[in-house]
Amino acid sequence: SRAPVLPALAGLWQGQLSQKAANPSSDAVVRLPSRLSVPSCSKLRHIIDEMVTTEREYVRSLCYIIDSYFPEMERLDLPQDLRGKRSVIFGNLEKLYDFHSQYFLRELESCCNHPLRVSHYQFGMYALYSKNKPKSDSLLASHGNTFFKFKQVQLGDKMDLASYLLKPIQRMSKYALLLKDLIKECSEAQEQELGYLRAAEEMVKFQLRHGNDLLAMDAIRDCDVRCGVLCCLGVAKPRCSPPL
Repeated sequence: SRAPVLPALAGLWQGQLSQKAANPSSDAVVRLPSRLSVPSCSKLRHIIDEMVTTEREYVRSLCYIIDSYFPEMERLDLPQDLRGKRSVIFGNLEKLYDFHSQYFLRELESCCNHPLRVSHYQFGMYALYSKNKPKSDSLLASHGNTFFKFKQVQLGDKMDLASYLLKPIQRMSKYALLLKDLIKECSEAQEQELGYLRAAEEMVKFQLRHGNDLLAMDAIRDCDVRCGVLCCLGVAKPRCSPPL
């Protein structure tokens, strides 16, 4: 029999949140309650369908970046300033693609049909991607956009590489919106599922905040380095440590 969709989806996100820290690679079996169903015409069904559909589109976009733009980094006429800078331009995008294509999309697609065996999902990769994004933007602005423009024209694509590299940031925000909509439409009687979805929403928000925190820490470190250089040059006075 067809398993209820909402409990399955809630269970999927709960699988991400309930892994034991001592064994993060272990699987968690999520048993689906049989007391709920979601009519195909309901708002909940629409939101869940949107989550799955947009996940497929997202995975296709990540694959498109890898297939279309990664090989450009091997070209003989690659500008000197871009050589060896693939990880700066693309960050950990390839790991994001592996995670979503091999695990998360499959689990989303299958959550309607059977109990889930959910692996440890590493949404923490998004904070690292966000941390690297300003470096990527800077390198693209100074050297990359002109170089990659030829490939964009060759592909007949209206979107440039910089726009595609925004998609992981946008995807996390989309998860937050979809989870918020699910929570809004979920009945208070669905106590367990509500708890899972609210915890998932907090996890997504945490990763968004964590990415911003890492950026702020980098900015502080850069400021300290610049200040130290200026002090050595006699341009600025050293800052005193605050009194204990």
